[in-house]
Amino acid sequence: MENDFKPLALYIHIPFCIKKCLYCDFLSGQASEMEKKAYVRKLIEELAFWKERIAGTHRIQTIFIGGGTPTCLSAPLLQRLGEEILSFPLAENPEYSIEANPGTVSKEILSALKDMQANRISLGLQSAENGELLALGRIHTYEDFVRSYALLKDAGFANINIDLMADIPGQTLASYQRTLEKVCALEPEHISSYSLIVEEGTPFYRMQEEGVLELPDEETDRQMYERTEHFLKKNGYYRYEISNYAKKGWECRHNLTYWEMGEYLGVGLGASSYFSGERFRNETDLKTYLSVPVRKLAVEKNILSKKAEMEEFVFLGLRMMKGISAAEFKKRFAEDFHLLYGRILKRLFHQGLLAESGNRDRIYLTKKGIDVSNMVLAEFLLEDES
Repeated sequence: MENDFKPLALYIHIPFCIKKCLYCDFLSGQASEMEKKAYVRKLIEELAFWKERIAGTHRIQTIFIGGGTPTCLSAPLLQRLGEEILSFPLAENPEYSIEANPGTVSKEILSALKDMQANRISLGLQSAENGELLALGRIHTYEDFVRSYALLKDAGFANINIDLMADIPGQTLASYQRTLEKVCALEPEHISSYSLIVEEGTPFYRMQEEGVLELPDEETDRQMYERTEHFLKKNGYYRYEISNYAKKGWECRHNLTYWEMGEYLGVGLGASSYFSGERFRNETDLKTYLSVPVRKLAVEKNILSKKAEMEEFVFLGLRMMKGISAAEFKKRFAEDFHLLYGRILKRLFHQGLLAESGNRDRIYLTKKGIDVSNMVLAEFLLEDES
């Protein structure tokens, strides 16, 4: 019976891209076809290892292939990877996502994605303004994106996410508004909107250090942030997580697994997992990843203490607009949430940053709290009341 198996999410990392964007600090880069073939062989070896480990106990409910740019793999490599994924014990109607770059979508690639039985595509647009795309170092134009989106629709993909970015160099409130309007006119099922964060080690970071990175000012950033929720809500998208909006019923089930602290396996270079109460992360050096035995790939292991698990439950759960459930907290940890975090809750309720439902079960960020969410979430990490 399906209910006899534990749910599990599967993430597969493809660390390759045609060209690294100027803001990107992800584990990704350019590679030869030979390196890509060797990497897929290793992925298949790692997947086979985990398939044996979870046989008889788990069912994969969601799959997410991310990167990098998964669609920079050739169609035959994608199909070979897909064959191994489909040999896993899968739940009924799994959500099966793959990230795609508009500069890498072709009929041949889409045919491979269909063969893999992928049913959700996350398309990285970032901006509908070509000047802003150029400033980010993207390999595509807005016109490339429109063609890619049309190809996806023609191929029958009925669940598409579009990634957007605010605070791009040279971006204005007016240009961001144009991007929102163009994207909503396409009526995708899901929209993710993130503000640019300048990460250490990126070209943007060096440009900022040199004083040549011109970003929108703080007031424009605030207006973009408010405009996102208002405009997307007006167009039928509800905010279910701090940076994610969806039409009803089209939330990303895979990401909900992370925010609700479900179990997940990460396969591939630098991929992270949370399995059997343990967090671990794979090797991050490509040559080492390709050469060591699968059983030795996890180089960062951490068995979470009860306190750490409780803090993560709160920290991740409060990212969702529905917040966290005190009943679920008690079921999972055998602790009373209101007693355990009483002083923190009293302070944050008084400041208008948190609110709770009438029955006191759900605790969630207010609009004011969302605006300073990092500060609110940190409260539960900085203070020990256990």
